Amino acid sequence: MKDPMDDPVLQKLAAANPVHVVPLTPEESARSEAALHRIVTTPHQDQRRRPASMLRRWATVVAALLTSVAVALVATTPASAEQVLLEAAENAAKQPPLSGQYLYMRSQVEDPYSFPYEREIWLSRDDMVLRDEGGVSFMAFYDGKDGFDPSLTRVMDLDDEGEMSTFGNGESITWDELAELPTEPRALERRLSEGLSPSGHGDEWDLWTQVVGLLRESPASPDLRRALWQVLAAAPGTELLGAMTDSAGRPVTGIEADFMQEIGQREVLLIDPSDGTLLEVRTIDADGTLAYRATMLERGYRDVAPEADPPRCGPGSVPYISC
Repeated sequence: MKDPMDDPVLQKLAAANPVHVVPLTPEESARSEAALHRIVTTPHQDQRRRPASMLRRWATVVAALLTSVAVALVATTPASAEQVLLEAAENAAKQPPLSGQYLYMRSQVEDPYSFPYEREIWLSRDDMVLRDEGGVSFMAFYDGKDGFDPSLTRVMDLDDEGEMSTFGNGESITWDELAELPTEPRALERRLSEGLSPSGHGDEWDLWTQVVGLLRESPASPDLRRALWQVLAAAPGTELLGAMTDSAGRPVTGIEADFMQEIGQREVLLIDPSDGTLLEVRTIDADGTLAYRATMLERGYRDVAPEADPPRCGPGSVPYISC
């Protein structure tokens, strides 16, 4: 009887154990299926009469073949945007809740009207401290300079201005209101939709931007973050862009939402599905140019926030403009 290891396809599979996924040709696929059929239909009494060394080779072939078929099926079945978002949802819920006096976030922002700049924010129930280089960057760009001086940026305590820590891109949600949001996705979608004032861009865009705003810069609990990702997973018009790299060089998965009819733009989310982290958001114009980018560089909790700087030009002056 012919030794099965004489079959070149089986030799290829046995040599790749653990399996390196290489697409088989149609001929190889047919021969593999035929070989598998021969293996599983061979009478047991024939196998008992074979030497132990040949049985071990058979076992190696079977393991390699079955693993190759299983892994190849997974590798060749494309994921969808919904599947990736649901994966992010489940893994976000597994993250331990963090604690501290302030929710701290540091991001880099890019738009066509300024140089790329950094934004830092410290949020608590009672205070909101901001260091935003956007104003300095915009003024330097407007003045035709080659760059801007970050040292001109002032740290501002917005609570002194009567501001409150609120979250979202539509109707602002307070810290306490955030804790009361439902964590069942359909109930959460209804609650968020009912609280949004029409922007003129459509209900789907309004809900999308509100949910993304809460995922970006809010102290949402792990369960709430799961529900927020689930709401996005149910949104129509999303497309999987696949493996990408964000502006900080990190491997991410890209998800795109098409709002061309509503606002003439596409919204792109770059996420890490393994822990449900939103790492970057991009807005792309109809001609493919970048209209806005925000990349989250740090996110966590701090026990202290910096003291606010006095206005550079004295009381009442604009903090980011030099005299």
